[in-house]
This record gives sequence, structure tokens and C-alpha cells, in this order.
Amino acid sequence: MNKQFNDLGLGTKATRLVNKNGSFNVKRTGQPLSFVNLYQWLIRMRWAPFLLLMLLMVFVVNSIFASVYFFIGPEYFSGINEKEFWQQYLKCLFFSLQTFTTVGYGYIAPQGLIVNFIAALEALTGLMVFAIITGLLYGRFAKPSAQFIYSANMLVTPFQQGHSLQFRIINKRKSMIMDLRARILVSFQEKGNARVYRPLELERESVVLFPLNWTIVHPISEQSPLFGKHKEELRQLDAEFIIVLKGYDETFSQEIHSIHSYSHDEIIWNARFNLMYEPNLDGSTTLHVDQIDSFQRL
Repeated sequence: MNKQFNDLGLGTKATRLVNKNGSFNVKRTGQPLSFVNLYQWLIRMRWAPFLLLMLLMVFVVNSIFASVYFFIGPEYFSGINEKEFWQQYLKCLFFSLQTFTTVGYGYIAPQGLIVNFIAALEALTGLMVFAIITGLLYGRFAKPSAQFIYSANMLVTPFQQGHSLQFRIINKRKSMIMDLRARILVSFQEKGNARVYRPLELERESVVLFPLNWTIVHPISEQSPLFGKHKEELRQLDAEFIIVLKGYDETFSQEIHSIHSYSHDEIIWNARFNLMYEPNLDGSTTLHVDQIDSFQRL
């Protein structure tokens, strides 16, 4: 069993394996640029930078075409009668935006073969750019993703006749998740800076439905890799706990995954989580999402 988890694919010389956001703590160098990698990067990017990048791309493309129109000469356009350079450039920019979006108000019109050819090229470019943006937007909306909230800390708390390691999670969205399964691996850095990986058995490895919070418990029994280890020893071993969740999202009708990591200094010893839900008089249950990190020391 231990041999099976001797290496997770991150090598035996790694330090922290997984970042707090669930991404791997690996930096790639010397990799050639790929459209596939660029697409994946755009799909995974946060919404605010993505929208700003799309607006910047549209502005840059239109600025390039506007500059081409300006250097060809405003005299090749009907409707550009201004004398100031900056006014002429603004008119070229407005014409570029109208052509790019295929609006075409008709107030400014190209005169001559060259500018008509460039305007036609820009209209085709606009169609392709908006097709790419539409595809990226669909990919971002259609991509199934898990949005779990993890407690800020793991707790070592009394459990049955001994102790246990616990943390809890909730679904950030209101979607229905079924057949949610959890897996925990602990990573130790032994002598010679070699990493070893050990699975941790759970009191309950899965829940059929996940409407409330789930406190995931690892009993620290004699068979546990954590048995007999204290806070200072875990620090010396540079212990890291890797959590992998897998479930079925009813909204997307697809399987979702989530990865999280706790380090040894994120463990609170001799503490217990506070209850974060309560029944109501009408038979419903109130879940206090903001209380996920609430605990009391024993």
C-alpha cells in the first residue's frame, strides 16, 4: 500500500506540492508556445483579467487598423473633413470600430481600392476575433468546475478513544453534488530530503448527498502514519496534507474534481469545530457558510 503511494508524480525532491488554490507548485521553463496551452490558460483565467484582456485585444486590433487608415490618408475617406491630426485619427478609429463590428453607419466611407480592401480585411478580422471570443466565453461557462470552500485550518481533536485529524468543506455554489468522495495523502520529507507519500484512512470516504457541510475525519489510530507524531515532529518532517475530492455535479451532469493542500503549520492542536448549521421551526435547515472556520480550543 505504501509502495503504491511512494510517488504522486511530483518527484521525491519537491517541497510544497500543491498551492492553496489547488494548482500544482510547478514552474515550467523552456516549453514552446502552443495554441492549446494558450487556450487552456484563457479558459482557466479569472473573469476580471479575462474580460480586460479581451477588451485590450479588440482595442489593439482597432488601433492598428486605424493607424493604417490614418497613414494612407484621411483624403481617401468621405466624412473626414477635420484639420487637426488627433481629430482625423479619432475619425479613423471610429471607422475602424464600425467596420470591425460590421455596424457601418455610413457617415464615413472608404474611397479607393486600397482602403476598401483593407476595410474588407478588417471586417473579416472582426468576425474571426468575435468568433474566438464567443468560443472562449462558451468554454468558460460550459467548463465544469468545483467551487468548494475549505476550512482555513485542520484540527487535531479528541475522537472516540484517541484523536483525529479533521477539516471541513462546503459547496460554495447552490448546485447539487452527489456521490462526493474524499482522499487524503500526507507527504513527509525524510532524511536526504526525499519525499514519501502515505494515504490516510478516513472515518467516512464518501457522502451520497452534499447539501450541508462535511467534516472529513482521519482517526489517528496505531495504523495511522501520524500516530505518535507531535507538532514539532511534523514541522521537522515538513508535512503536507493533500486533499483530492471527486463528485458528480447535477447541474453540469459531469464529474468534478477539487485539489487542496494544508501544511503542518496550518494545524490547530486540541480544538473542535463549532456547529455551523441549525434547524428552523418550519422544518428547514440554515447553513452558516461564514462559520466554516469557527472552532473552539479544548
